[in-house]
Amino acid sequence: MIRAVAATIIVIALLGGCSDRATDIDEGQSSLIAFDGADYKADAEKLMHGERMAEVFACNSCHLEDYTGANFGEMIPLVEGLWATNISLTMPQMSDAELELILREGKRSDRELYLMPSRQTHFLSEQDMSALIAFLRTIKPAGAPTPEPPAGFADAVADRLPRDYWREKEYGRRFYPSAADEVAYYVANRVPNLGSSLERGRYIATTVCSVCHGAALDGKGENSGDVQAALSYDGATFDALLGSDMTVSGPMPPNEWGGTHAAYPLTPSERTDIYQYVFALAESRAATEK
Repeated sequence: MIRAVAATIIVIALLGGCSDRATDIDEGQSSLIAFDGADYKADAEKLMHGERMAEVFACNSCHLEDYTGANFGEMIPLVEGLWATNISLTMPQMSDAELELILREGKRSDRELYLMPSRQTHFLSEQDMSALIAFLRTIKPAGAPTPEPPAGFADAVADRLPRDYWREKEYGRRFYPSAADEVAYYVANRVPNLGSSLERGRYIATTVCSVCHGAALDGKGENSGDVQAALSYDGATFDALLGSDMTVSGPMPPNEWGGTHAAYPLTPSERTDIYQYVFALAESRAATEK
């Protein structure tokens, strides 16, 4: 399908509290660190920013352009029975706090969630999250309700996972992680703070790059591998990689799901901040390996 679902499916195959707002806000959600456009003043600016956030996290890729949902199992036999929900119908029934709980913690009060990129949106700043929710509120109801996962869904998927599924070794049991499980893993394995000047790069890398390079950007369980190759790039060539899919060796082919760096609508300054953080991270890791 589509880049976000596709990247998440790779994660699965290879990796195998709310009052008025969601719980577990950490330093990654600081009001001072956000995507460009988060300094909106007018409602129209806020909605425009929220729409870009929806594009960054591929909301209309998984849930389709009209947000009426899609049958994942039809495309990916591993998750047979799973649908991307018709959120155009379900969101109007939820409060903003309930939506934020889904986006931050991967939790619903009535059932488990799967394949939600909550492990990324968990870290969103307050402004970025508020804009995203405001935009999602503009979606018009359409289509028919989508099925919920069948009874025994998670166990059935766990049985279909590869025999070398790494999480079985890590947790001592075989299971298919829910969105909430993935949030917990990404929080526990987030890349380090390398200083205030690099913190926005860390923020964007955590929320965007981690989908293909793993929670710690170390490639664990991911086809895209770690980010050590950043040491082969300077600022200009790295910007070409993220903005035009041009590597230092030539055009970057899409991954097996058709995903590319350029599919993410990032601004030049966001790409620069990613480079500065990722380069520093790669340098620090290379130094510890000597």
